Amino acid sequence: VGGITGLSGCPCIEDIFTHPDLAADLEYYRFGDRLVYTPAGSTQTYHRPLSYGSGQCLAHDAGLPPNCEGDSPPAWCAADWCYVDAQNCEGATMVNTHYFPGAEKLYYSYGTCAGPSGSGNSYQTWTEEDVEGTRRLIHLVEGYTRASRFDVEHACMEYNASAAASCAGSVRAMCPCDDCARNALWNNQVDFMSVGSRPGPGGLADARERAACLSAGVAATYRRVAAKEADAGRVGYQYFADQPTGTYTQWPTERMCIDDYDPRFRPWYAAGATGPKDIIIVVDVSGSMSKFGRSELARNATKTILGTLTWKDHASIVLFNNHVSAVFSETLVPVTDTAREDMEAWCDDQFWAQGGTSFRPALDRALAIMRASVHAGTTSMCQKAIMFLTDGIDEDFGGNDYTAIRREVVALDAFLFSYALGDKADATVTKRLACENREVFY
Repeated sequence: VGGITGLSGCPCIEDIFTHPDLAADLEYYRFGDRLVYTPAGSTQTYHRPLSYGSGQCLAHDAGLPPNCEGDSPPAWCAADWCYVDAQNCEGATMVNTHYFPGAEKLYYSYGTCAGPSGSGNSYQTWTEEDVEGTRRLIHLVEGYTRASRFDVEHACMEYNASAAASCAGSVRAMCPCDDCARNALWNNQVDFMSVGSRPGPGGLADARERAACLSAGVAATYRRVAAKEADAGRVGYQYFADQPTGTYTQWPTERMCIDDYDPRFRPWYAAGATGPKDIIIVVDVSGSMSKFGRSELARNATKTILGTLTWKDHASIVLFNNHVSAVFSETLVPVTDTAREDMEAWCDDQFWAQGGTSFRPALDRALAIMRASVHAGTTSMCQKAIMFLTDGIDEDFGGNDYTAIRREVVALDAFLFSYALGDKADATVTKRLACENREVFY
């Protein structure tokens, strides 16, 4: 049974410094009567007692920096755990240690200290105690989120302060996913004992190195949360994405060999970055859009925007040429999965390159939809934005039009993003529209 030294099938290691993976580098981790811990990519060191994690089940992290000091520390800080040997541990959840990067077979476990179930996760504990867990869950997740945020922010500050920082290889690659095992529930190859990462599609060398350090930083908390809360019978993720590069970090390590995957275009990322919002996508479908593949760019861009929205967002679509050629809905609709599918199917049924070009009727219609939605209550009650996509050719759009649009945008407390589609697109009007309406031109 579980107890002071763990489960009989997964006993605590009596002295981690006798572990073969640590013996060769003993002096690297030990300083006098203290254990020295340096987070990946960091120059900051922390001290632990030599008994840290060894011999018995205790709350070894209670009150210790960087995550467990101060008010409202994450739940793992008060939980009992100990180091275990991966070759001598059955019946308990365990995760690879992040304190000793070279110790490939040194793991730690909360589960071995939790009793016969071999699991210390909060959900199971609340179920066994027959308590209402909603408030506890909120408090639990807030604590874990604060710890993750601290790790990312601290890693960023450390990287900015040290030009020589290098974190390459600190987190496992997700493609290929060596040593990952097929899991039927997850329908993929998975390694529950580690945190994985995949480089993003963007960014220069410095930004990519910085992203690697952020991944290494947050991995420390992800391992702790996984060791405390993971249940192989339930699918659950922890993940983080870096804005400048699109680098993606996740527990558990999972095989992810998708060439065009960019987490910044996923609904969870957009929702976290922007919050609930009202979006009207206004798209040029005039004859000039048939050149240089612009109409296909416009259709794909519209669907990409829709793909970033969630049920908390409200949206509609306006297509225009020399007049308003098509409108998805006269008031905004919540972007549920069903609504998104309907909007995408609607896009495929439209004509995307015919007629002349007139910006003003389309922008007026978009603003009218916003007003009607506010009046009808079909709105997120949060940010409002118009996404204006065009090749930029409307010779009749002039000074009075800019003034009128700006007046209406300000009255609705909205924003206007503009996108000039294609390398040869005229950016004169689109850039001015965005700059005069509190937003960004692309």
